[in-house]
Amino acid sequence: MRKSTVKSLKKKAWKAFSEYIRRKYATKSGYVRCYTCDKKMHWKEAQAGHAVAGRGNSILFCEDAVRVQCQRCNIWLGGNYTPFHIKLQKELGNDILEKLYALSKKPRPFTVGELEEIYLLYKGYCEKISGISKKARSSTTKV
Repeated sequence: MRKSTVKSLKKKAWKAFSEYIRRKYATKSGYVRCYTCDKKMHWKEAQAGHAVAGRGNSILFCEDAVRVQCQRCNIWLGGNYTPFHIKLQKELGNDILEKLYALSKKPRPFTVGELEEIYLLYKGYCEKISGISKKARSSTTKV
């Protein structure tokens, strides 16, 4: 069995975290709205965008810094930060951006163990949101 690397685990943990962010804000029918432009889409079509550029390790998995965005806002408009920042300040207070910028400047290396924990945490959150327990999933896959 191959040993997991920090790089591969970071990718796996990000996938679970991103899914959690997108599902967290979804309606029961699975639809979300872009935080910055209000476009309606299914959570699977959405992205998890950061309020602060750089997406460094220190804020990579910071729930306060990440919201649902459409591809246009997150990629083509480079995060569409003006409406993002206005909404985030209204939601979390005027000092949130200062805190996120300060946090983003701090180096944050991850260990394999930390990334495994992050992955399991957000994978578990996604299972709770979707209403799928391990027991239910395993019973539906049996023939």
